[in-house]
Amino acid sequence: MNNWLKTTVGFLMSLTLVLIANGARATTDDQVIAELQAQLAALSARLEQLESRQRIPERRYEVPATAPLAAASTTWADRIRMKGDFRYRHEVIDAEFNGKRRQRQRIRARPSFEADITSNLKVGFGLASGGDDPVSSNQTLGDAFSTKGLNMDLAYFDWSTSIDGLNVRGGKFKNPLHRTGGAGLLWDSDLRPEGISAVFERGGLNITALGLWANESSQSRDELVLGGQAFWSSNFGTEANLRIGAGYYDYSGVKGQEVPFDGNARGNSVDDANRYLVGYEELELSAEFAFNIADRSATIFANYVNNLEADVFDTGWVIGGAMEFNRGHNPWRLSYAYQDLEADAVFAIFTDSDFIGGGTDGKGHIIRGSYTVARNVSLRGTLFINQRGGNNGIAEDYNRLMLDLQLKY
Repeated sequence: MNNWLKTTVGFLMSLTLVLIANGARATTDDQVIAELQAQLAALSARLEQLESRQRIPERRYEVPATAPLAAASTTWADRIRMKGDFRYRHEVIDAEFNGKRRQRQRIRARPSFEADITSNLKVGFGLASGGDDPVSSNQTLGDAFSTKGLNMDLAYFDWSTSIDGLNVRGGKFKNPLHRTGGAGLLWDSDLRPEGISAVFERGGLNITALGLWANESSQSRDELVLGGQAFWSSNFGTEANLRIGAGYYDYSGVKGQEVPFDGNARGNSVDDANRYLVGYEELELSAEFAFNIADRSATIFANYVNNLEADVFDTGWVIGGAMEFNRGHNPWRLSYAYQDLEADAVFAIFTDSDFIGGGTDGKGHIIRGSYTVARNVSLRGTLFINQRGGNNGIAEDYNRLMLDLQLKY
């Protein structure tokens, strides 16, 4: 029976009984009371009849025990990740013909974000301190405490394809090419290529293909970088690994073009109009062997490059090694390398910006040490004892010391 109907009947019955009990009608006799009781009984029977006609059988709905539960929807905070690093550096530079030892404080700040679009597609965006140098995010302190700028360091999509092990990136992204021994013979660690890359990795095989835009111009030919790198890695027992590889990079449209960016050839051969005298078709070979000595991890490596389009000053190489001590608890690491990079061995704008002050046409020693203070906190020192300018001019000594405090988050 409907609630409102029950309520109404209950109210009438209660009101009637109250009136009777309180003698609301003084003149009411037993016959009248009997008639009222009979009417109430008839009304109650009628209501019961109506209720039985309108009654709907109760239904119970149960979720089967095997029915999957819907996953909770993720919020934007669950789909976005942030990371970055900050470096504070004290630097001393002593170049033979400069006439002055330079000391400076430099900072580098690089915050970045990455967001999931779908389960296999994400986008990334990052900023960096410093100017627009392709191979450095360092910002020198000084200049009357002036404000410092931030620039776009990363902007890319990252697609994990349906092919197992194949990943595609496009935009401005971190360099996917392996730098043997961490050396910058061909590529500086801060370089952010622009274009498309595809990386296939399965088992011990790693193949990277690139299509990059080194320089785009509306008035001359575009300068492209086409090529890639392949590595094969194999374990020997549980404590040794050998990685060997090769790379090929063709700089299409460079010969005869003006030096891009800031017009500084950085050691490459140019004519009186500051145009490249040779093209750059680089063949790279490398080997890296990691192993343990007395429970200390060690690495020896070698990297070689030859410019197939140059007849002279066409070769570069580096050889070195590193060892880690006190592994697992505040580890510290020492490394040494000797590098010789001739003037036209590589496209100079993209090579290490610290060795010989950046670019090509130099050789010398690189000594590094690092100490892990705590998780994501480390101290590092690098000493360059180099000589530069021997191929295209008068050679000079170039020494550089860098002391770093490195923080990551």
